[in-house]
Amino acid sequence: MSTNTAIEWANKTWGPIIGCTRVSSGCDGCYAIRTANIRTYNPNPKIAAAYAGTVHTTDGRLDWTGQVNLVEDRLTDPLRWRKPLRVFVNSQSDLFHEQVPEEFIARIFAVIAVTPRHTYQVLTKRHGRMRSLLGKREFWQEVGRHARQDAYRHRGAEEWIEEGVSVCDPASFDQLRQLPNLWLGVSVEDQKTADMRIPALLETPAAVRWISAEPLLGPIDLCGPVHPDGGRRKLTYWLDGRPGLGEGYTTGTGLVMHPLVTGPRLDWVVAGGESGPGARPAHPDWFRLLRDQCAHSGVRYWFKQWGQWGLEAPLDGEGRIVRGARGQGVTLANDGTVYAPGDLAYPDGPRYGEAIRAGHQRANLTQLYSIGKKAAGHELDGRVHQEFPEARPAAARAEAGR
Repeated sequence: MSTNTAIEWANKTWGPIIGCTRVSSGCDGCYAIRTANIRTYNPNPKIAAAYAGTVHTTDGRLDWTGQVNLVEDRLTDPLRWRKPLRVFVNSQSDLFHEQVPEEFIARIFAVIAVTPRHTYQVLTKRHGRMRSLLGKREFWQEVGRHARQDAYRHRGAEEWIEEGVSVCDPASFDQLRQLPNLWLGVSVEDQKTADMRIPALLETPAAVRWISAEPLLGPIDLCGPVHPDGGRRKLTYWLDGRPGLGEGYTTGTGLVMHPLVTGPRLDWVVAGGESGPGARPAHPDWFRLLRDQCAHSGVRYWFKQWGQWGLEAPLDGEGRIVRGARGQGVTLANDGTVYAPGDLAYPDGPRYGEAIRAGHQRANLTQLYSIGKKAAGHELDGRVHQEFPEARPAAARAEAGR
């Protein structure tokens, strides 16, 4: 099934794979599990069958079973979409899940190749398999073979397919592995997952490389974390690209020159807080850090949402804070420590000195309120950040180590 979507940066979702497993803390509030459970009982037998066996209840919690369903009849849906669209791939799974056969992934990439009118946004937490698979010549040759088959099988899109097939010649590996309509991204929820997944992303070819810091569960420093005793021990170059020397050439006077080039970098950063039951709060400074670092490096930034937690306290008709589940407040430190109501008297009180001694500065203690995703909105310091990246031409990507 493909559907129009409420995701602001996409027009449609395309789901030829259903089912997943949790891999990190960012999966704890996974909305797709709840969606899959609901659709398992859909009165349309075709939809129910697509989701059958993917979710169950274990230890009192709804979870994935680990079964992954390959939905063949959805595979070629984009070939029938005439209008150019931004398509989010596999919102109900992970394209690089270990249970998805390489051959099926190659068929998905073949559809991407033969529909250059669409832009495909892929997001994964399986950074290792992504890097390994997309670095294999044999995989891209399989993509090329399927692309040609799809081109002949779907004559209705031939005016678009001819252009797509031209980049799928298995003999031209370097051109093939740089599909101009592929935005490849990794999900990162904190510094630990960023340190693992972003380097793998930068080693993988794509027209646009991006990260989704949603749900953001801790601060992420994209320039290299600041050490407690000051300074950055190691620069990451994730936002600017690592500088280096390009391929040498000989001048007319016999000198060998090497142009200065920059390595691959992130093109887009999407950030957002968690929503839904049991949502965890995000400190405003975590979003601000990403925003400011992107602005400094000229990288596009999209602040999707605050999530369940917002800065504005819910008030009743007399201006008093509304108590109860939706008016619940917490105090959040910049390191992610959550102080429940009564646990820390803010800004003064018996435990404030303890908080200061633990390294929590007054400016980094923020009061947040559970007010719901809609009420919290998506303004950051009074401004909406909704910037799209621009894919650079293949020649420019190759020159920059892409």
